[in-house]
Amino acid sequence: MKRTNQKGVALIFAMIFILVLSITAAALMFVSQSETWASMNYRMMTQSRYGAEAGLHAAANYLMTNYPQPGVAASDPLTGYNYLTVSPVTAAAGVTPIVLGPAMNGLSPNYPIAATVTAFNGATQQSLVSGNNTVNYSVNAELLTMKKVQQCQSLAPLTAQLWRLTSHGDINGVRNAEVEVSALLESHVVPCYNYAGFATGSGCGSISFNGGGTIDSYNSANLALAGGSPVTQSYDGNLGSNGNVNTAANTVINGTFSSPDSGVGACGGGNGVDALSGSGTVTGCATATTCIPAPGLIKLPQTVTMITPTIPNAVPPPSTNLGNSDAPITLVPCAANCPQNGNNHGNYGDIGVTGGNSNIVTFVPAMLGGNCVPGTYYVNSISLAGNASIAVGPCPGTGPGTGNPAVYQAVVINVVGAGQATPLDIGGNGIANSTFNSTMLQINYAGNGAINLHGNGQSTGVLYAPNSAITFSGNANWYGSVIGKTIQSNGNASVSIHYDRALQANLATVGNWTLDSFTWSKF
Repeated sequence: MKRTNQKGVALIFAMIFILVLSITAAALMFVSQSETWASMNYRMMTQSRYGAEAGLHAAANYLMTNYPQPGVAASDPLTGYNYLTVSPVTAAAGVTPIVLGPAMNGLSPNYPIAATVTAFNGATQQSLVSGNNTVNYSVNAELLTMKKVQQCQSLAPLTAQLWRLTSHGDINGVRNAEVEVSALLESHVVPCYNYAGFATGSGCGSISFNGGGTIDSYNSANLALAGGSPVTQSYDGNLGSNGNVNTAANTVINGTFSSPDSGVGACGGGNGVDALSGSGTVTGCATATTCIPAPGLIKLPQTVTMITPTIPNAVPPPSTNLGNSDAPITLVPCAANCPQNGNNHGNYGDIGVTGGNSNIVTFVPAMLGGNCVPGTYYVNSISLAGNASIAVGPCPGTGPGTGNPAVYQAVVINVVGAGQATPLDIGGNGIANSTFNSTMLQINYAGNGAINLHGNGQSTGVLYAPNSAITFSGNANWYGSVIGKTIQSNGNASVSIHYDRALQANLATVGNWTLDSFTWSKF
């Protein structure tokens, strides 16, 4: 064969092989570079997101702990906002949503209090170092809803709010990264009195009705009377305890019983404590249309802790003891900055009244700046016997003999109980409250002395004594709600507690904040 025509073929193949290898190498380099950039982009996106989340939590922390809420701060009254009929909340004289933070997503800052604006911006417009990058974050907060709440026990003004938080995390450089994170921050309104009676104590007989009784409900906001007393309904008479309820045969709980314990049986028998003992009936009807099967028990996930009310350990001077010779009498409350020393600031020592129907001690609301406001009292102890009674009166200048219709505001009695084994001994004709609105009388006691509710009269109010043993005697009727360490009957006394369903709307507090509806996006 002539091989002269094949000269140079090896060179051609070598060049082809070099070309293929070059293309492969270039492809590998391109893929490697793409992976590097993708990895860098993902890392920067993640760093930006973490920065945005840091800003979101910084804003939430400020609003939960340092933010002076409207209606609480005197310089920021609720009258400056339109919050009852619109969402988002606007200024009273405008239509633009209330916003804190920088302009973002078409929203411009317009919060009316300059100090709050400065503090919020200082807390939420910062930066953090992540690896070799610096992440800048800024947060915008839009006020969606707002509700005024008067805290039970203290009557302090509170505000429940819902904010939409939007946070941007940014990395600026050769390759930029921006991530937006948003969430809803909400404080919930929680009723203070969900039960006709609740016992904070645990173990056997934290609630014990040895003489039977009836637990049911009524609604003072839609009141119907029969024979001078509210017409009651056979539901929503719910009881709760951190321990057991023991009921006699003729006890009917027209509602549910809630406890961390479970089961039905002998109190203390077997292994542990059963929630329900005795031969009474728990109907399980929590509402008119919602009943759970017998035995009507609700399992609580954990024990319930009731906050001890803040009450001075002594009555602010001057304090005055009152007896039969002082009755009938209308007491003077504290209106503002309570407790205060001095005359006419709701400070009284031991009130002990017995005798006839005319021996009445009347607690009334207060006047402040020409307006009727809740009245606060500090009383060392109260003892009623015979036919004596306590009465809740209308606002000064209203009611019988004034020519003006009766207007009522809440009366709060803080019982100090210094040196008293039984700081509350309410017998006689009980507590007269013609409105049967239990919100109008709130009795708070922080100590562990005994509380006796006896006599044949009827009382309307809420009694909050989470560390005290409450004992029912006689055939008295209580309209409202009672909270104590234990709730028991004395001997064969029949216990009658009629829960006021209006309490779920009238007496509330602001519960824990929640952060939810979390979303994020990148740019």
